[in-house]
Order: sequence, then C-alpha cells, then structure tokens
Amino acid sequence: MLPRRTCYIGDIKPEMDGLNIVIYGWVHSVRDIGRVKFVVLRDKTGRIQVTARKNSIDEEKFKHISNLSRESIVWVKGIVRRSGIAKAGVEIILEDYGVISEAKPLPIEIWSPDINTQFAKRIEYRYLDLRRPEVQALFKIRAKTQSLIRRFLEGRGFIEINTPKIVLMGAESGADVFEVNYFGRQAYLSQSPQLYKQMLMSSGIEKVYEIAAYWRAEKSHTSRHLTEFWMLDVETSFIDGIEDVLKLLEDMMVYVISELKDEEYRSLEVLNVKLDIPKTPFPRVTIREAYKILAENGKVLQYGDDLDTEAEEKLGEIFKKNYNSEFLFVLEFPWGKSPFYSMRKEDEPEWVIGFDLLYKGLEIASGKQREHRYEKLLQNVVEKKLKIDTLKWYLESFKYGMPPHGGFGFGIDRFIKQMLNLEDIREAVLFPRDPERIHP
Repeated sequence: MLPRRTCYIGDIKPEMDGLNIVIYGWVHSVRDIGRVKFVVLRDKTGRIQVTARKNSIDEEKFKHISNLSRESIVWVKGIVRRSGIAKAGVEIILEDYGVISEAKPLPIEIWSPDINTQFAKRIEYRYLDLRRPEVQALFKIRAKTQSLIRRFLEGRGFIEINTPKIVLMGAESGADVFEVNYFGRQAYLSQSPQLYKQMLMSSGIEKVYEIAAYWRAEKSHTSRHLTEFWMLDVETSFIDGIEDVLKLLEDMMVYVISELKDEEYRSLEVLNVKLDIPKTPFPRVTIREAYKILAENGKVLQYGDDLDTEAEEKLGEIFKKNYNSEFLFVLEFPWGKSPFYSMRKEDEPEWVIGFDLLYKGLEIASGKQREHRYEKLLQNVVEKKLKIDTLKWYLESFKYGMPPHGGFGFGIDRFIKQMLNLEDIREAVLFPRDPERIHP
C-alpha cells in the first residue's frame, strides 16, 4: 500500500525546513558519487533534488538507487532541508522510497536539449511527448483559452449549446463531408453547427455558443489545415448590424489574451512567448480595398476571388507594419462565394455583409450577418440552386418570428498556432487528424 502523498513538488518551500513529507514523481535523473546519491524527481508542478546518504536509509535500497531507470515513478519519504546549492533553494533528505512503476527505455528522446525526433514519431508517443515542459505548457494554455472563452461569453449572457454531430447535410451544401452509415441511411459528420444555432435564434434564447470538434474531408496538406478541427461557434440576436458582431469578437480577443498573460504567465515563459494585448478597434478593410492594397504590393487577385494564403500573409505584414496591429478585419465578400444564409447588401446584392478576422496573417474567424427574412432567404436558396425540401426543417424556423442575427466561427486550433508562433497547426492538437493520420 502506498504512503499517502502529503504535497506536490511545487508546494515545497524553504520555510518548510525540517518537515516530513511524502511525494510522488517521475525519476528525471540519477547521480551517484559514492556515499551520496542524488535523484531529481519531477511531477506536474516542477522538479526537486532528493539527496540520499548511505547511512540514512536501508542499505539495499541505497544501492538500488543507482539502478533506477529514468522516467520510472517512485514515492519518496523524507525531510525538507534548505539548500544553498539546489536551484529551488530546498531539497529532500531521503528516508525511504519505493518504485510504483518501473519504466523501460523510452522509444523517443524527450529530454535532450537538441531533440530532433520527428513530429510524426512524437505524436505516436504523445503521452511521452507531454512530459516535456514546453508541450505541457502549450496544452495548459489551450485549456485555459477555452475556459476564458466560456468565462467571457457567459459573462455576456451567452449559454452553451450542444448540437448534433451526425447530420443529413452539410452547412455548406454538402461539400467536403465525411459520409456515415447511419443504420443504413446516408448521413454525414458535421462541418458546422451553423443551421442549428440559427434555428435557436427563433427560440428567444438570443445568445448561444458551442465549442466542439467538426470535420472536413479536404485532402489538404498544409500547416494550417486539419480534417478534424475544434471550433468556437457564436450566434447572437437583435444585432443592429455587423459591427455588433465585430465588437463582440474584438472584446473577446482582448479579454482572452489579457487574462492569459496573467493566469498562464509561467507557461508562456516556458514557451518564451510574449503576448501583446491588442488595441481596439482592430483595423478594418473591405475585400475590394484589400484587392487594391495587395495589387500595389505585388499580389494580384481576380475581382471577386477569396483571399488565398499568400494574400492573407501579405495583408498581415502590411497592417502590422502600418498600423502595428496583429489583427485585421476583412469585410464584405462576394455573393457568388458565400453560403445561402448570408445577408446581402441592399444596394449591392453581389456582396454580402460578412467578415474574416486575420491574426498574424492567418484567418482565425469568419462571420456574417444572416438573412433572417423568410422570403429573401427562400430567394437565396433558389438562386444557389439548392433543394428547398432538403432544407425544410431549417427554413420552417424562419416562419414564426426570427430576429435579426449574426455570428461567427472561430478556429481554436488556428488561434493557438498563431498566438504561440507554432510552425504547424498539428502542434496545437493533442492527437491531430489529417488525410494520412487516423491514429493514435
């Protein structure tokens, strides 16, 4: 039976000098200098030096210390002592210990300062990769980010929803979806909760959000695409226009980044990342203005095209240089490239009222004002040559009083990638899925 743990390593302070404690941890390293042996023990809160003297513990146990394999899990009982040598200013004088779980030689290198294990191999052994402080720090920041998003939105009166992830059609006309055999019927993994969150605007709830995984069957091999990805989706009613949605997203970004600086400063230090709290309002440019700016800087897009990767990166560089902003709203998009539920400009129906949010030159969010007027929504469906019968379950909700509304989808994986300056989006996901990888 294991002795009861009395504290974590991070709780041990010099003022605890003389106190008997019991801790659990992983063997980080062992050093043998004869009559004295040193073990560096590690848990999720930090590391500490454990000092064993020949006459202070059982002779056989003292000898066995040299044979402890790295990454084995042990319990340690000892006395806290101040130390002018140990980095933490404190060490543990060993009285007794026991091996809880002995580790075999590791299949990947995790502690070498010049680690060069390929990422694919690291993912295969992600549970070992996570023992590295920088990888743990990354996922602590990711977890805190999602917690802060919830805190912010619920403080603004939003409630969290859970929408179906097995659906009869995609939110974007069924393109790039994964097919599912649903008891003999053809169904799909959801790309987005878009249609469901709009339907809920008719309920009177007014403000909803969801954080969930979605799927897109694109054979993309880039540093910013995944086949399974995590999104925040937000929808809000009674908006006065798209500016209400932009302001909500701006405020959320300022809140999340500010709170991360305070609450996860240790993790940020481990990753050597310094966050700048963004200034609001973020710069805004219509896509038509963006075409001109890009052309003046050597990047020519056809009128009516979406922004490609190069265009986003170039715009990010230009606005960082000229406005000292890492964020940029690109407004208005061509109707021909937009989904049927988008609200079109009254005076320019070939353009829709929407936006992309770029962060350090990468789109991390996309949103629109939705068409809430039933007859105009039907016209959009017809013009897009979609089948009304297929969308009947969604369209019905617009017949019985639908408020003006809008919202956005926010890529959590992409946000983490850009915020922490990661080279590849897969780094931001515990067990990433791409066209080749479906395990572990």
